[in-house]
Amino acid sequence: MARARGLSLSTFLRDVPIFGGLEGRSLERVVGVLQDRSFKAGATIFNEGELGREMYVLRDGEVEVRRQSTAGIEVPIVRLGAGETFGEMTLVELQPRSASVIATQATRTFSLTNLDLYNLYRDDNYAYVIVLQNICRMLSRRLRKADGRICEFLAPKGLVKPKARAARARGR
Repeated sequence: MARARGLSLSTFLRDVPIFGGLEGRSLERVVGVLQDRSFKAGATIFNEGELGREMYVLRDGEVEVRRQSTAGIEVPIVRLGAGETFGEMTLVELQPRSASVIATQATRTFSLTNLDLYNLYRDDNYAYVIVLQNICRMLSRRLRKADGRICEFLAPKGLVKPKARAARARGR
C-alpha cells in the first residue's frame, strides 16, 4: 500500500486503490472534499449496526475491523494500515455498518461521505465513475477472498479429494 509519510495528499491518494486512475482536476476535486480526522489508540471509529454515511482512507496508523458473532463474541476480522480503506459499503448501500472499526494505534484518516460522492456524480461524472468502479472492484476482491475462506471452512477435512486425485480416481 501507499507509504503515508512525506507525501502530498494528492500523491498519496494516487496510490490508494479507490482513487486509482484519478488525475488533474478530478483528483483535486476529491482532495477538496475529504475530511481529515484523527483517532487515539483504542478509539472506536464506528460500531457495527450504526448507520453510516462515510468511508475512510487510512493515512497513518492502524485499525482493526471486528464483527460480533451470533454467540455475542467480538471477532477480529482484519487489521488495516496506511493506504487502505474501510467503510466503503455505506457509499454503495445505505445499510447499518456490518462491523466495528477500532483504532489500534494513533490513526489519521480522510473520509468521503455519500453526499460527497453524489456531488462528484453531479459535478465530475468521470471521477464519480472511476471512484465507484474502484469501490466495486475492491468489494469484489474482498468477496472472492471471503468465498475462499468460507469454502475452506466448510470443506470436510479428509473427505474432499483434491482435483488431481479426483481426476486420477476417475481414470483420467
